[in-house]
Order: sequence, then structure tokens, then C-alpha cells
Amino acid sequence: MLTAEEAPNVAPVSDEAVMSEETKAPAASEDVPMKTVNSINVDELLESTGRSIKVEKQVPLTLDEGSLIAFDMAPVEMGKLGQGKARDAFLKALTRDNTQLLFNSLFSLPSSYVEKAICVQLPAPTTRIPREKPIPKPKAPTKWEAFAKSKGIQKKKRGRIIYDEVAKEWKPRYGYKKAGSDKEQNWVVEVPENGDPYKDWLGDKEDKKKEKVAKNELQRLQNISKSVKLQSESISQTVKQAHKSTASLGKFQEKNKDEKKAKAKGKHQKFAPVSGDATSEKEKSLALINKIASSSVTVNKDKAAKQELGATIKRSREAERENRATKRRSKMGVKAQSNHFDKKKRKVSGPSKPGSKR
Repeated sequence: MLTAEEAPNVAPVSDEAVMSEETKAPAASEDVPMKTVNSINVDELLESTGRSIKVEKQVPLTLDEGSLIAFDMAPVEMGKLGQGKARDAFLKALTRDNTQLLFNSLFSLPSSYVEKAICVQLPAPTTRIPREKPIPKPKAPTKWEAFAKSKGIQKKKRGRIIYDEVAKEWKPRYGYKKAGSDKEQNWVVEVPENGDPYKDWLGDKEDKKKEKVAKNELQRLQNISKSVKLQSESISQTVKQAHKSTASLGKFQEKNKDEKKAKAKGKHQKFAPVSGDATSEKEKSLALINKIASSSVTVNKDKAAKQELGATIKRSREAERENRATKRRSKMGVKAQSNHFDKKKRKVSGPSKPGSKR
């Protein structure tokens, strides 16, 4: 999308041709319903400008009016592109034509007068624009959130002030002046039948309340530490992946002060040593012999006989094929030797005289 300075050759729309302040556009303060216009006749609006708004393209543009984007898929002719001022003039003219086509498409959309201006109703965008940053991952639920979801408990906002039926007055549900109202209301505690009459039941109730507050505070701190731990793990995982993306797999990358050396994860195949460890080789051999000799191992005799018969037939075919190749080579060798000796005889005897026979 170009501004007026970047595309001065785009056909402008004059204010007088579009509307009249006194007749067409009512003031925003007046209680007049908004006037709807089906479409704008661009030819009539730009009749006095003397500029053409009709642009012909061999390859039509791909327009996305919702995002105000136009895509020109036509190939650029390198001969017309040129260099320097010629290139700038060519690109400017091409941009002007494409912008004019986009404006023509916008003026054909349904429009309406809003506060002395003509506004068009843009359709939904069709171009998926990539995000600058990835979509944030959802936070892990706390223990209470997980419990409430399993039990179907919904969070409801309660007021801070609640009416006390006993005292016939409004008292705070929590916060400022809550402790004083509790002492006034709970000044007596009923002792159970089997309870100790000499026990401080009021003090016991306060201790239980303090324990409950401490438990809630501990759970809050545990939720915070859990979220921090998850964030630190994700950050460390990202750093490890960035280190491994280099050609040296992070071997020569600078590490932070408390960063540990990244360990290669996965299963690594271990091979037995070829020589030097005779004890382990002996133990493996004995274990294999014991497994074969044990009565628990069952051998399919028919299958073993078929495998042995197949191996014998294969060996006989390979031996026959080798014998044929040997005979073929021996025949070719005899012929080559005879030709070699004939050539030597010719060299020793010299060139043959005309009319002589060898």
C-alpha cells in the first residue's frame, strides 16, 4: 500500500465530487440514520481529473481487500527493468498500476457515509500473515484449579462486604477489620461432651486457623516454584537446541557461568572388544553352549533339515557355476598363448619375402 507521496500518479478523489457537506453528509451530532451506498461510480467521480483508472494486465492481480494487499505474479521483463533512473521509473509505473487496481476493487465494495466520510466494508482477510513470536503456551494449572476442574467447581466473584444476620450490620468478608469482627462473633466456643473442660478451645481454634493460613501460603509458594522450574527448563532446552544447531554441535560454543555440559541423549550401541578380553568371550561362549545343551531349548528338526538341504543345493550350484567359468577362462588362455607365440616367431624370422610362405 502506497502513500500519496510514494504514488502521486494514482487518480485522486476530490472532496467536492464525492459529497457536499451541506446536502449529502449530515453532522454526527444530529440524530439522522446513516445513509448506505451500494457502490461508488469511480468514473463519474474522476471525470474531471483527466486521468485513466483502467489498467490492463495480462496476469490478473491476486487481491486481498481485507488486508489491503495486492500480489503481482506476472514475471518482470529484464529488458524493461533497466538501471538507475530507468529502473525507478519502471517500478514506479508498475506500482502505480497495481495500486490503482487495488483502489478500483476497494471502490466496488459496499460503502456508507460515516461522519462526513465514505467508508467501505472490508471483507475478511484471506492472507495468513506470520506471527513475529510463537503462540504462548498455556500455563500449568495449580492444584486448586485442577481440583476445581475435576469437581466442576466454577469461580464466582463474591462481594467484599457481607451482611451479618446476628449483629444486624455489614461486615467485611476478608481484609481490613475482618479479625475484629471474628472476635466479636466467635467470643464463645462450645465444648464437646468428651472434651477437656480445662483446654483452651479458643486458642486451639486460632492455632488451627494459623496452620491453615500457613498451608495455603506453602501451596502458593510451591505453585510459584513449579512455574519457575518449568520456565527454566524450557529456557535451558532452547539454549541446548541453539548450541546443537551449529556445525560442531555446540562443542566450541561459549557457556554461561552455571551452565552444565550438555549430555547427548539417546541409546548408544555398545560393541564388544575384538581382542584383549578373553574372559568375557569365554563366558559368552559357555553361556551359548549351555543354552543349546539345556533341555528347555526345543529344536525344529524338519526346519533344520530343510535349511541344510537348501544350503547344500546352493553350494552345489555355486561350484558348478565356478567350474564353467574356469573352463571358459582356460580356453581363452590357450588361444591367447598361441597368438603370443606366433607374434614372437614373426619378430625372430624377420619380415616375410614376397611370394614366400610361412
